[in-house]
Amino acid sequence: MLRVTGLLLLPALAASAATNLAPAISLLLDDSTALQITAGLKQYNSPPRFAGKVTIVGGGTSSIHINRWTAEFATLFPDVDLDTHGGGSAAGLNGLIEGKVDIVHMNRPLATNEVAGFKAKFGYEPAQIVVAQGAEGVYVNKNNPISGLTLAQLDSIYSRDAKRGGGRPELWSDLGITGPLASEPIIRVSLSQVHSSYVFFQDTVMQGADYRFDVRFESVPTSLVQAVGANDAAIGFASVALATARTRFVPIQARDGRFLVPSFENTSTGQYPLVRFVRIVFNRKPGGTMNRAAREFLRFAVSRRGQRIIARAGSYPISLEQQDEALRRIGEGP
Repeated sequence: MLRVTGLLLLPALAASAATNLAPAISLLLDDSTALQITAGLKQYNSPPRFAGKVTIVGGGTSSIHINRWTAEFATLFPDVDLDTHGGGSAAGLNGLIEGKVDIVHMNRPLATNEVAGFKAKFGYEPAQIVVAQGAEGVYVNKNNPISGLTLAQLDSIYSRDAKRGGGRPELWSDLGITGPLASEPIIRVSLSQVHSSYVFFQDTVMQGADYRFDVRFESVPTSLVQAVGANDAAIGFASVALATARTRFVPIQARDGRFLVPSFENTSTGQYPLVRFVRIVFNRKPGGTMNRAAREFLRFAVSRRGQRIIARAGSYPISLEQQDEALRRIGEGP
């Protein structure tokens, strides 16, 4: 690795050509691959139709999964009232404790204080399951030739206090880029602080440091990816499920030194450095019962049918081990 004027540069960065780099959308699973990957999952065996209600609250890109699942679930159980709301995971967890919400979806694990607050009310911890595999992809415009970034470089791009020692890059040339883009300022884009991506990146990449003052914050994930796709000098990070043809993913250096894109293989094996899971949190006393409508919805979501639905929406299905663990936590009782 080279160190030039306080910046960490990778020798290969300046030599790549944008025409050889695949668009972000190429990492999404096609129907044939999705069928193959999910073939080993248990199928959903729906019970006879019943009436009920399930209230679902959450936010961010996990809403994509919920919307797809509720649309299909409604065809199986038209007498079940599916009451879905945005508002974020924090609001959802408050509603769960108050007994007003059945399911909370989120792109992050529960915080220690959130678990403690729930346990203080009920005497046991909330149940949580993984319902989709995913990752935070680093997006650049499809015309940007950069071939890889280290976590130190990512930190230095966004952080007010680059704790990893990546320097202070201002122009794309500071990251090893040559050609027309070299003299362009780096346009930094992030989701706003109401999104879990903001905190995830801050904790995982920036080691808790504050964002630079010149970071452009977007309130909607799709807007971030569109902003990067519209400007050759922009860079941003968001769920891989938002991939477009006008953007591509920057390979990020893994622990073993390789530079990896957030493909299904790299994500499911945990080799990609910015892996994230989509989770659902719910209230079920260990060995006890729960809202029947909520239970059936969760069983459907983690089933082979449910996982194929989200694969077509751009997400990565869970493994058989993750499905088994989810079904164990959901339980088979009423």
